[in-house]
Amino acid sequence: MNSIWNKNLQAFQKRFPSLFDLYKTQISFISDSLKFIETENDSDFASAVEKLFPFWKLEKARNGNWTASENGVWLHSKYRPEAAAPQNQKDDSETDSKVSVFMGCGLGYSFIAHCSENPKDNIVLLEPDPAHFFAALTVLDWATVFQVQKLVVALACPPDQLVPLCQSLGGQSCRIDYVLNPAFVKHDEAYFGTVKSILDRNYSKNRINENTLKKFGKLWERNARRNAVYAKNCDGVETFRNRFAEDDRPWLLVAAGPSLEKVLPRLPELSKKCITICVDTALRAFLKQGIEPDFIVLTDPQFWAYMHIAGLKSPSSILIADAVSYPAVFRFPCKKILMSFSPFPLSEDLKKPFVGKGTLESGGSVATVAWSFAVLAGARKIYTAGLDLSFPKNQTHIKGSTFEQAVHRISTKTSTGERRTADVLFGADISVAKDYNGNDVLTDSRMKMFAWWFESKIAATPGVETFTLCQSSMCIPGVRVGVI
Repeated sequence: MNSIWNKNLQAFQKRFPSLFDLYKTQISFISDSLKFIETENDSDFASAVEKLFPFWKLEKARNGNWTASENGVWLHSKYRPEAAAPQNQKDDSETDSKVSVFMGCGLGYSFIAHCSENPKDNIVLLEPDPAHFFAALTVLDWATVFQVQKLVVALACPPDQLVPLCQSLGGQSCRIDYVLNPAFVKHDEAYFGTVKSILDRNYSKNRINENTLKKFGKLWERNARRNAVYAKNCDGVETFRNRFAEDDRPWLLVAAGPSLEKVLPRLPELSKKCITICVDTALRAFLKQGIEPDFIVLTDPQFWAYMHIAGLKSPSSILIADAVSYPAVFRFPCKKILMSFSPFPLSEDLKKPFVGKGTLESGGSVATVAWSFAVLAGARKIYTAGLDLSFPKNQTHIKGSTFEQAVHRISTKTSTGERRTADVLFGADISVAKDYNGNDVLTDSRMKMFAWWFESKIAATPGVETFTLCQSSMCIPGVRVGVI
């Protein structure tokens, strides 16, 4: 019986020499312990494997194949263990590249079958406990698995590294399908639960990106053509990389959420202590306090985004605009305009004028771009105000913002401002989240995606601390309540 084990180990070593070296002490111990099994006696073999891997109980199924249980839960059928039916999540992104992630594998029946049938696929086997992986090598022949060229065996992989790992295998825009059998993940449900949440969020992000491309693709191209002339006279955001690295002042990121109302009276005072960066929708409220932000960010390509700053001026501010922003944005009266270029799917000819301008990471919200610029410029502490990502007290924007004024301007007797606000509130899949005080607050899937972006980027940028001045905003893990 141990001939399968030895064969699998040799194939594993040949296919993954570095991984073999990493676990060779454990592998050697297991290998030596199985060498004495030279019998075809099923009972002796099962006992030996269970001694080394006490989390499993091996038995022969009704059809004569091996099956197993763990903590009383059967990993495979007691009748036909090879007829497993894992739950598949399919990412139906419109892309040519796909990566299949298997969360655990039990004895390996379905995983081996998939590798045999799809030897040219990008395949990842995810297992937080190496012992469970090595245990699977004792029973079934994994020869076809180790012949798959684009195979990754991810043992004890940090959950937040899985998506980058898949992208390194299948490309930045690859779609990620996962295969999850509840019995295979019971031994570490917390780990696999975290992974599932990350992959589900990545799926949602892909849907948003795909829908955004369909909706704005032609607009991006049209704006890029018209904005090429401005690229000659605009410096790129890259010129500000680490510009403020030696500046001890914190940054204040001002968004237009309802909670900004409480912070507005303090803006003149805070502006003297902080480097201020303001999103387009909050500029009008900012200027009403008699002060101008150091930076304004506007990246949306639509005309209505330009209307947030139309008719205003901020002579001492630097405007950060994307290469595909509405062209009139580049005529805004300000001190200076910095151009960024997000990796939009444009032709090479359209990209040429913007090469070298620098890119700012975006989670789909202008506030995420503002945070990215602060980090690029060298910020070490970022305080946020009005970054609600929710509807505190059922409000969508601060009073006096361009959005709020527009709602009232176009309201009628039969379509009041309150009615239009309600349409915004309940036009999406509304759900409940928690604010920084633990109270319930309304939000939606789009804003939860923005919150997840902040959470993941903050975790990946340990040298930058992010705080909130508004406790009624949706709580973002990694963001703490702060005081300036």
